[in-house]
Amino acid sequence: MRTIITVLFAVLGIIFCFPYHLYLKQLAKKDQDKAYIKAQKLVKGFFGAVMFLTGCKRTVIGKENIPTDQPVMFVGNHRSYFDILSCHNAIDMPLGFMSKDNIKDIPLLYKYMDDIGCTYLDRTDLKKGLETILQTADIIKSGHSMMIFPEGTRNKGDELLPFKDGAFKIAQKAGCLIIPVAICGTDKCMEANKHNFLHSSKVVIEFLEPVDIRGLKPKERKEVLDAIPGKIQAARLKNLPMIEK
Repeated sequence: MRTIITVLFAVLGIIFCFPYHLYLKQLAKKDQDKAYIKAQKLVKGFFGAVMFLTGCKRTVIGKENIPTDQPVMFVGNHRSYFDILSCHNAIDMPLGFMSKDNIKDIPLLYKYMDDIGCTYLDRTDLKKGLETILQTADIIKSGHSMMIFPEGTRNKGDELLPFKDGAFKIAQKAGCLIIPVAICGTDKCMEANKHNFLHSSKVVIEFLEPVDIRGLKPKERKEVLDAIPGKIQAARLKNLPMIEK
């Protein structure tokens, strides 16, 4: 019943909010910043409602590590579609995501993703991939934070998958801080369940200390970046007991 109610809400919400999306497109022609903020509020409210209906109980750790005076790049491990819902609602600043290009196959959904400044990575085309990296860096330079999942796909294993090479090039080109994010328990909301049925679950999101690669020499920068997956995994393992209580 939980799954039916949540899916119905999500589908109907996406459909009935579409006129508002069209309004935002028109508003953006006059005041892009105002349209962006309104879109963020709409999506945040929608994500929050889905989390509530699913019964996900979220614990957030380390919000003091998120700067409030500058845009940043959040880098997280990827366990579930609920990673996006959980993180967007846990972060107070406006936020976009880098997503796989095939998200555009879902009718209407990507329209709302456009509204909050998401970008789409086509892994089959190197040129388009580079363009997406530059586009994402430009969004951060313009003052809006972005989040990426460098594993590149939802991970069902106990260990993190290798981070994609281009993941940190965005932060290099944008000249921004990197905030590692350890996500725990989101897969229990859906992917870890039989037939992907929705279940209530405890979710833990931990924001680790900022990583600053600005001004570092290539060797130093590589060492700092190579340490990020280990920090995320250590925090994730530390927080596992919190979702099992």
